[in-house]
Amino acid sequence: MVFVGAPIEKYDADDKNCKKDEILLLNKSYVKGLLSRKLMAFFHLSRQEQGLLFKAFCLSGVVRLVVLVLPFRWLSFFLGTHMRESPWEENDTALESAARVGHAVETASQYTPWESKCLVQAIVGKIMLRRLGIASTLYLGVGRDERKDLVAHAWLRCGEIVLTGGQGRDRFTVVSNFADLPGEQIN
Repeated sequence: MVFVGAPIEKYDADDKNCKKDEILLLNKSYVKGLLSRKLMAFFHLSRQEQGLLFKAFCLSGVVRLVVLVLPFRWLSFFLGTHMRESPWEENDTALESAARVGHAVETASQYTPWESKCLVQAIVGKIMLRRLGIASTLYLGVGRDERKDLVAHAWLRCGEIVLTGGQGRDRFTVVSNFADLPGEQIN
């Protein structure tokens, strides 16, 4: 192991290997520091916020597995009423709770070892809001990327707030949506 700043001659190694070892050591230190800062930030959160992050993290793993295994037509039965919209107005308490859920879902998805992109995030958010009794709408859209290839996107709305997948959604044409409506029992 080569220590940063140590003379190369002392270790009888060539410059290329020393630089490689220095970079690996610096990268390990950076990752270790980053992880410890993130863990410290997590433990400084309230119990409620920690719980939301933990639920979002675990649920995203389950949802990712379900998305990979089940055909979408089967999954769609659990997403809500097809081609309907939840109300565009929601009370302040529900909107605050929904915003916390959306933040937890987007934050947790950054740390999953599995892929937690827009569809997984939207479904996780919808499930978490449903458990809180808050109405929401999951949107599926299609559009074209820079190379003119067809791409898909999903996002979740509660009231007038887009909770997940909000960035760039205006480039997509909505082709389907699923709503949890107030007073409706969805399993």
